[in-house]
Amino acid sequence: MKKIFYIILISILFAPNSYSKNLSGFVIENENNKFNLQPISKSYKGKTPNITLKNGENIKIIIFSHGTTRPQKKEKCKREYNAIPSSLLSLNKNKNIFFYYLCSKATDGNTPGSYINKRVKEIENVLDQLIENGIKPKNIFLSGVSAGGWSSLMLMSKVDNKFNSAIVFAPACCGPRHEISKYPKWRKEIRPKQVKEIESANSIKALVFAYDDDKFNRSKELMFLKKKSPDTVNLVGYKCGEGHNTYRKDCRIEETKKMIKKYIEDQS
Repeated sequence: MKKIFYIILISILFAPNSYSKNLSGFVIENENNKFNLQPISKSYKGKTPNITLKNGENIKIIIFSHGTTRPQKKEKCKREYNAIPSSLLSLNKNKNIFFYYLCSKATDGNTPGSYINKRVKEIENVLDQLIENGIKPKNIFLSGVSAGGWSSLMLMSKVDNKFNSAIVFAPACCGPRHEISKYPKWRKEIRPKQVKEIESANSIKALVFAYDDDKFNRSKELMFLKKKSPDTVNLVGYKCGEGHNTYRKDCRIEETKKMIKKYIEDQS
């Protein structure tokens, strides 16, 4: 029995370590990379190389940011729930739209809520690199799920100057609503402060998918976005019985795909 155990252990230790590959980078599903987009997600290990590309004046880039399970620990990007939602990934059919998957290294450290600000800086770093490589801000979109969506909204002070707009799913920070009494600092202090920061932008431009059985933020908790910018915020709320995970198990996925496709086209 011990022999079998050691054989299994050795096979795990020396197996191809695909899960240690860096997930940050462009999501290229085929070998046709005529714009020479680099780095390619999962194609390398270690530190994320700087972005490079060629002749990208007319391509569109969507920066995708995953959620955060526990702000005290670095997120495991390889988990299935951190993948780009299939409704959004359907845009891959357009040969001039590409995704940059941003695997965040942000954690809270000793300051509760600081992981969001760190994630904002990570996104802005990607934005700056894309612009330096000739991508026009009007052709750059932010997207994200949960904390990744919230972090994207936190960048609205840079909208138009550094990116076009955002497509976010179940944007959230600061814990579920039912923990407001248990952990009041998050929902009563940190969240209101970040809401004010989002509202301080001149304009909010976003397609927001909210779920009315979400334990974090339902449509009503996100109405501040619509109130701030009624003409440029499209807040879509519905209920599939999957709560916060509806972006993965979308009962209206075909409708969601159409809304995303139309939104991108309308921003051109």
